[in-house]
Amino acid sequence: MKTYFLGSIMRRLSVLTLVCLGLSSGLAYTTERVVLVIIDGLRYSEGLGDVNHVMVPQMASLAEQGALVGNFQNDGYTYTSRAIPAIWCGAWTEINTFSDPYCNGTSNNTTELPTVFEYYRKQLSRPAEDCVYTLKELCSWKASLDPDYGMDYWPQYHEAGVTDTDVWNETQQIIASQSPRFLLMYLADVDSKGHSGVWDDYIDAISIADGIIGALWTTLQADTAYAGKTTMLITNDHGRHDYNFQGHGDDCAGCRHIQLLAIGPDIQSGLVSDTPRTIPDIAPTIGALLGFTIEDATGTAMLELLSSTAGTDKNDGRITPSSISLKHLYPSPFNAELSIEYELVDSPQASISIFNLQGTQVWTRDVSSGGEGLHTLKWNGKDQNQIELPSGVFIVQLSNQRFSQSQKAILLK
Repeated sequence: MKTYFLGSIMRRLSVLTLVCLGLSSGLAYTTERVVLVIIDGLRYSEGLGDVNHVMVPQMASLAEQGALVGNFQNDGYTYTSRAIPAIWCGAWTEINTFSDPYCNGTSNNTTELPTVFEYYRKQLSRPAEDCVYTLKELCSWKASLDPDYGMDYWPQYHEAGVTDTDVWNETQQIIASQSPRFLLMYLADVDSKGHSGVWDDYIDAISIADGIIGALWTTLQADTAYAGKTTMLITNDHGRHDYNFQGHGDDCAGCRHIQLLAIGPDIQSGLVSDTPRTIPDIAPTIGALLGFTIEDATGTAMLELLSSTAGTDKNDGRITPSSISLKHLYPSPFNAELSIEYELVDSPQASISIFNLQGTQVWTRDVSSGGEGLHTLKWNGKDQNQIELPSGVFIVQLSNQRFSQSQKAILLK
């Protein structure tokens, strides 16, 4: 109890000091929502460390629009039960156990330090449905039992099926029905398939996770609750042995070198940062974007990923306007031709791209302002090679180096 009591006092003093110095939340970002995706056990050499991006084309495409940390490391335990809590807490934390009534009284692991979920919910007075964690297996480890935070501020957990696809399907429903401001989606299949020792299964799991991430970003950009005001962070907890993909757990480069991809309205486009970073830096970055403090963090916010114009003074209320505007799609549903009406307010160039619901880009065109006012681009429902596409829902995205806006269109043949 003494440790908890002293920790509580130090946290309050830490927050008070930050407020007195004017450092706690002086900047407001365009970001209003954060989505964190953790891919368990993805080795960097099969992920964004592969210069050809053979298995992760969706993440590679997002990296071109967002920012990468070139030297991102697991600097502690390179296995899941310790690395995931380090992501949650912004620090390496001890693990405790308790008898979990949700799991019929079986022993469950909890973090000693409070988690990013608890900080978010308590400091910003957010309800559980605004802080959601989707995963396929819950009875392993959960958030903290810290006396100042604890179960009253845990996220709303959503268990879903037995595969990453099941988790993605559940996540889509949560986005549509709840629109949580803070969402964590945990994909576990890459690690489990790696442990199987079957290379093809491991590679297939990576491809599925990559497709899910592409579809997730497309879904967010087509949802008015998220479009243009959401930052997505994609990382993994550990890699795999560089001498044997089946395992992990030591300090080899394959286990330690992992990836961090960020994309959103405040993130620099096309940046590859050479600032060394580690997984405890994730939670403070989320806190900086959403306006709360990770009190016990040893990591620090990755502010170098943010654009030079990110952040505005909360006292004067300035908001950075978007330099592009996707106005109207008509007719929808359409059969032969879709008219895409747009305006480039303060952007000489941009692009209009069409994506299917799997997140695959099927068509794109560069556009320029061509003078003030509205402009219209026509799309004939065919892909980039002029092959007719089947009926379905498509996402139309207008984007430049900093902003993107999306709307849905329905093609009926």
